[in-house]
Amino acid sequence: MNSFPIGISALLVGRRGMDVVGQNIANATTPGYRRQSLQTTSRTTAGFGSGVEGVRLVRYDAPPLRSAIIAGNSGQSDATARLDARRQVETALGEGDGSVGGKLEKLFNAVERMSTRPSDSATRRELSAAANELAKQFNTVSGDLDRLRTDVGRQANQTVTEVNSLTSRIADLNKRIYAVEIQNQPANELKDQRDQLIDDLSKKVDVRTVQQDYGVVNVIGRDTALVVSDTTNQLAMTTDSAGLLQVTVAGDTTPVRFDGGQLGGLIREYNQDIPATSARLDVQAIQLAKALDKIQATGLGTSGPLTSAVGTRGVGDPTQPLATQNLPLGIAAGTLTISVTNTGTNARTASAVTIDPATMSLNDVAAAITAGTGGAVTATVDPPQNVLRFTAAAGIKFDFAGRPDSPPAAEFAPPTVADTDTGGALAALGVNTLFSGVSAGTIAVRPELLADPNRLAASRSGQSGDSSNLDRMAAVREQPLIAGRTLAQDYIDLAAAVGTQVSSLDDYQTAQAGVLKNLAAQELAIGGVNMDEELVSLLDYQRMIEGATKFMSVVNSSLDTMFSILN
Repeated sequence: MNSFPIGISALLVGRRGMDVVGQNIANATTPGYRRQSLQTTSRTTAGFGSGVEGVRLVRYDAPPLRSAIIAGNSGQSDATARLDARRQVETALGEGDGSVGGKLEKLFNAVERMSTRPSDSATRRELSAAANELAKQFNTVSGDLDRLRTDVGRQANQTVTEVNSLTSRIADLNKRIYAVEIQNQPANELKDQRDQLIDDLSKKVDVRTVQQDYGVVNVIGRDTALVVSDTTNQLAMTTDSAGLLQVTVAGDTTPVRFDGGQLGGLIREYNQDIPATSARLDVQAIQLAKALDKIQATGLGTSGPLTSAVGTRGVGDPTQPLATQNLPLGIAAGTLTISVTNTGTNARTASAVTIDPATMSLNDVAAAITAGTGGAVTATVDPPQNVLRFTAAAGIKFDFAGRPDSPPAAEFAPPTVADTDTGGALAALGVNTLFSGVSAGTIAVRPELLADPNRLAASRSGQSGDSSNLDRMAAVREQPLIAGRTLAQDYIDLAAAVGTQVSSLDDYQTAQAGVLKNLAAQELAIGGVNMDEELVSLLDYQRMIEGATKFMSVVNSSLDTMFSILN
């Protein structure tokens, strides 16, 4: 007789169904949990119905949506990492009077004011202070960018550590899922945990998943597999010969590329975007120094010609051609005109020294200067910085203003040589310049100019009221020194470019957040727990149990009646 087995099967399935509903209700707010249901089928014995049985637990998921969410996570996290860095770059560049652009305008305004009173000590101090403020602002921005890059590098290293932790946990869950499902048992809760880890992993790096037998999932990056069954490829962060970050599989030197996720965004900022911003800032500092340093070097301060001068920009090897020394300000083949003045007679003579960086080392240049001036000015190379030093003989002074050879009556004659340093040697080597340093991070006003603003070269004739050299400095404001742009225009363009990047990334992040929200809603509609539906299912199983109980009670009563009749 099948009656009792039928009833018992209904009770068992009803109880199991209530367990499943209870599990759904209990995990309604658990992140990553997927709704389950008990799939049932009619049971037969010898061709006759013998009740009901639970076939398997169905886990409601949507693989296409999950793949789209994984890809969306990667893009969103990449944009977030880059947006955070770009906003900090934007803050570092600043705007208004306190920015490099504002300080640049202040410097040229000070130049113009000093040109109206070139011998006034107050305007000279104002100009040296403005130049110092500008140099310090370059230093500040450059330092902020360097610190940001260092911080991004630390974040990238930490992200690699987090990726390795996630992949190890995913591999472990693969192993546990396989052990359960190979016995034809469901591992739905373990799959939920693994999906949540893969979701977290996709925010770190761009990945895709490949389903395998027995519930196993392989996780594949752009260039390499991260998880294969229960094994992982652990990642390592290294730097290449250029100091750029690269990710490798531990034990291998082949770089592994990531184009998305937090790690992809951080690596792009570290390797490309931040260095590009720093490089543009360096170009601005270098072009500013190159232009103004040449003018300062070829003019005269209130004290007139010099008795000594030492460069601030050295070379790595003074025995090798200058063209091989990577001088940031650059040096070309040209002629350096040195005016030598006899302090006893005030007689002045000019010597033209040819400098060819392709064939001449710094030692060669020093020797050529000494020989070209007949020993009146001795040039030497000072170790260990390998900078060029000029030293006048007793009773001699020198300058690079280009004034003509003269008897005493023409001591203050205007220059007759328009360009006394056609190759830019003085600026490149930092001789008698306004600035020292070779980048935005190192540019500085020479200390002696800050201590004594009278050293500022306002004139080219030596007369106290001559502002011709200041006029040359003021003209730099409008000169297209960088890609057809003035210094101010290039800084504005740099700040605007960063601002555009911030705006673009912000728009993308907002749009991507909307897409992910929509995808999550669709996935929730399929795999999420709906309390109303669960309560309906709970009532169904309750009625099932009540009905089975009533059925068995009726069967039992019927049998009692039948047995009593037979007895």
